[in-house]
Amino acid sequence: MNVVVCVHNALDDVKNCLQAVEKTQYDPDKLTLTLVDDGSDTETAEFLQDFAKRVAFAKVICRDTAGGYTVAANTGIASGAHDFIALLNSDTIVPARWMQKIIGRFALAPDIGIVGPLSNAATWQSVPERSVPDGGWAINEVPRGMGVDDVDAVVEEAAKAVPQLVRLPLLNGFCYTIRREVVERIGAFDEVGFPRGFGEEDDFSLRATNAGFGIALAHDTYVFHAKSKSYGSSRREALTAAGQDELRRKHGEPRLKRAVETMKMNPYLETMRKAVSRGLRAR
Repeated sequence: MNVVVCVHNALDDVKNCLQAVEKTQYDPDKLTLTLVDDGSDTETAEFLQDFAKRVAFAKVICRDTAGGYTVAANTGIASGAHDFIALLNSDTIVPARWMQKIIGRFALAPDIGIVGPLSNAATWQSVPERSVPDGGWAINEVPRGMGVDDVDAVVEEAAKAVPQLVRLPLLNGFCYTIRREVVERIGAFDEVGFPRGFGEEDDFSLRATNAGFGIALAHDTYVFHAKSKSYGSSRREALTAAGQDELRRKHGEPRLKRAVETMKMNPYLETMRKAVSRGLRAR
């Protein structure tokens, strides 16, 4: 497994992310942590170098100037020949067993090419709440007195309510694990259409589906997402709009609407939200 973390400053989040990844329960001989420094400031760059010197399975790839998320992600994807590549946002916190559970999803069906988990803040993959009363996406806090591993245990128990493989048309890119074969077949992310991200994972998912690969939810796995601080809200909105325009251009409005409706109406996601809510209340 090659875990790729693209970094552009936001050092406090980066420290939390890497501290958690370092505790991953997985054979270190089969694990590479690739830190793509996308033109970070001196303090962040020095931290990454020091971390890689201390952690044997970590390495740093430096980009002198920020090229944007998509370019940085492709740099990490191209850096190894592992069977699986996990693209992990630098503002995430993983539980100890995240990798074991995500890898396990690929074994459930031979066509599965992409897998992602549930989260506190990942649009359709959010638990226990998907949205807020005004219609915006929810950012669920970790309950007081609990940590990420505790919530992951609740999610794993809640997943017993959905005892089957959950297939989806799209996955949020905060924790996005790809079988190497998919990249070999369709190429990496589209750097031209989505230079700063904001739609590149949806485009990749749709292209993978075109090539015959399946997309699955690791609904027994929870990864905390703090939401990136690399862009302000106005800049984020503009980039999101531009990404949606490019998705419509490449894949057509009808297909995007179908994908969104499928995510919105998915009964397994709703079942998981209710089961997780019950589990958290019980705690």
